[in-house]
Amino acid sequence: MSKDVYELLDRIGNLLRAEVRQLGSSYGLHPVHIEILSYLSRCNQFSDTPAALKEFLGITKGTLSQSITLLETKGMLVKQKDVQDKRVSHLSLTESGRDLIEQLTPPDRYLGPLSKLEQTSPDSVTLLKQMLAEMQIQNETLTFGVCHTCRHHQVVSETKFYCRLTELELDRKFGELICREHENTR
Repeated sequence: MSKDVYELLDRIGNLLRAEVRQLGSSYGLHPVHIEILSYLSRCNQFSDTPAALKEFLGITKGTLSQSITLLETKGMLVKQKDVQDKRVSHLSLTESGRDLIEQLTPPDRYLGPLSKLEQTSPDSVTLLKQMLAEMQIQNETLTFGVCHTCRHHQVVSETKFYCRLTELELDRKFGELICREHENTR
């Protein structure tokens, strides 16, 4: 049974990668470039560094460096030095980078099957999240989870929350972004 599930997930992954490859090629982009743009559209200000991006995607420093340069040249992202620590760079999407990633992900042809899965089997999303968490533990990788699911997350009001790790009060919108420092609630 687990081999069947593995093969299904592998095939779904192959189909998604092929679609991203095809969509990105019309813009002169490879799948890794789309993955970088997608990540940057979903991460918070603690996770928008090349180091975090390298960890999340599991790519080499060289591939990342070349990809960042290409995406900067194409006007899809900008790189800025950290105000307090000049050794650290932060990456952010330009308007054209954000527009492109909103247009390309998820691929339109998969919206129907994804919606159908969520509607007919809501537990499937929970099971997929549990499986991902277990695989991350086994692989000893960071979770890069959404802030509001982190053990450091504390609600202050309807529009504000507090991160006990960074000791910062953050706007509600940051609660929906992924964070490198995320730790699952126990």
